[in-house]
Amino acid sequence: MRPVQESSADVVVVGTGAGGATAAKVFTDAGLEVVLLEEGPRINRGAQPRALLDAMAGAFRNMGSQATARVPPIVFLQGCVVGGSTAINSGIIWRMPEDVRRDWETRFGLHDLVSDAVLDQAFDTLDRDLGVAPVARELLGGNGLLMEKAAMAMGLPGEVISRNAPGCKGSARCLQGCPNHARQSMDVSYVPQAESRGARVLPLHRAQRVVLKRGRAQGVEGTVLDRVTRRVCGRFRIHARRAVVVSAGTIHSPLLLAQSGVRHGLLGRRLQSHPGCAVVGRFTHPVGMGTGATQTYEVPQRSRGYKLESLSLPPELLTVRIPGVGAAWRERTQDLSRYAQWCVQARMEAQGRVRGRLGSPRITYTPTPRDVARSTEALGVLCEMMFAAGAEEVYPGVSGVPPIVRSVDEARALKGAPLRAGDFHFLASHLFGTVCACTDPRHGVVNGELRCHETDNLYVMDGSVFPTNMGVNPQHSIMAVSMLAAQRAAERLRSTE
Repeated sequence: MRPVQESSADVVVVGTGAGGATAAKVFTDAGLEVVLLEEGPRINRGAQPRALLDAMAGAFRNMGSQATARVPPIVFLQGCVVGGSTAINSGIIWRMPEDVRRDWETRFGLHDLVSDAVLDQAFDTLDRDLGVAPVARELLGGNGLLMEKAAMAMGLPGEVISRNAPGCKGSARCLQGCPNHARQSMDVSYVPQAESRGARVLPLHRAQRVVLKRGRAQGVEGTVLDRVTRRVCGRFRIHARRAVVVSAGTIHSPLLLAQSGVRHGLLGRRLQSHPGCAVVGRFTHPVGMGTGATQTYEVPQRSRGYKLESLSLPPELLTVRIPGVGAAWRERTQDLSRYAQWCVQARMEAQGRVRGRLGSPRITYTPTPRDVARSTEALGVLCEMMFAAGAEEVYPGVSGVPPIVRSVDEARALKGAPLRAGDFHFLASHLFGTVCACTDPRHGVVNGELRCHETDNLYVMDGSVFPTNMGVNPQHSIMAVSMLAAQRAAERLRSTE
């Protein structure tokens, strides 16, 4: 094995996703020397695989198989690549809803972090930096246009999705990694901007421990991974002269903190998410999910506890969603251009837990009966919308109901179906809460500055600090909160020179 790599920096940031990359940009703008650690590889422009399964093997954690331990297993999708999950998502942008802000201020004392004035200023900066705008109509694609048609027919409050993809060419390959680098994910925006100001990015460096001594973070130790085998081929130790920022995500940030000796009763607890499922519809005419952005249209229903979205699938995954066997299945898969897929993300009240070690997290999370009822209602609405858009048959994709729905009456009946959590094939990519922020150290692992209570210079900047889930896509809020926390941390660190 190679000798231990040793180096130093003012600030060591663990993770290159929405939180870590934003923090790194702020610190380098402030003149601080930064090292960014990333467990996954760096995928160069033009090297992203066209097939989703190949992309998942290179950029998704555990090839997209990370799941909860109990029945029903819920897949938790996360990126493991430079750019984190921002490099493999659809770039959907939402600002933090007003009711969420007020809740965090009232219950968790986070006024200084999420007050209207400061947070809106951060959102405005992000919008300018990342080119946030609604999807252009020529990029809606057949999948999005059909959802718009259904929403209008049923009088639902639909809208075109806002994204951080100003140069989108409509390749429908967001999940594989944008082949044109049009989406301003962190790997093409804030990470290279931080590098241009002197930051060092170390891919395939897995942090295993934050070195804590006398109430201060002294640095980060971990292992170097081989690019091909992902096996350990070396070790590293990076001394942090000023601070360490943990941005390893909602699953791995609490594990890294616990493995480093941080002790708090809420560490790893209160895991929250937006699990979702999808519905496929077959039409008599070509839909063309392979054109346009991957996600272009949405129907927010926050008062009902869910949001509906168009979500295009590549052919290799679409065939898995089509029911039937033998000749019936062959007939349905003869023309894959005739299918549309829409999904629901439910704002669930369930709270779970993350335990174990960094290499083998144990995730427990079980939807409540009200969560299941909310998802069942949304499932029925999606099926009804498919028929409103002209579908000839719809595939709900859950157990306990007919695999093929052939009429709007059957679709409406699904809203009251007696389903259980195990009947759904849930998947979640919006995760929150395992390193909860609160000004009261009894109710939060980190304070209003996102600095660990009882630790002078150890910060956490990612979705794990969010004390509740939001009901909308969290990427923009993670970045805004991290930007504000990093600006204040930089001021604090510079003042101690």
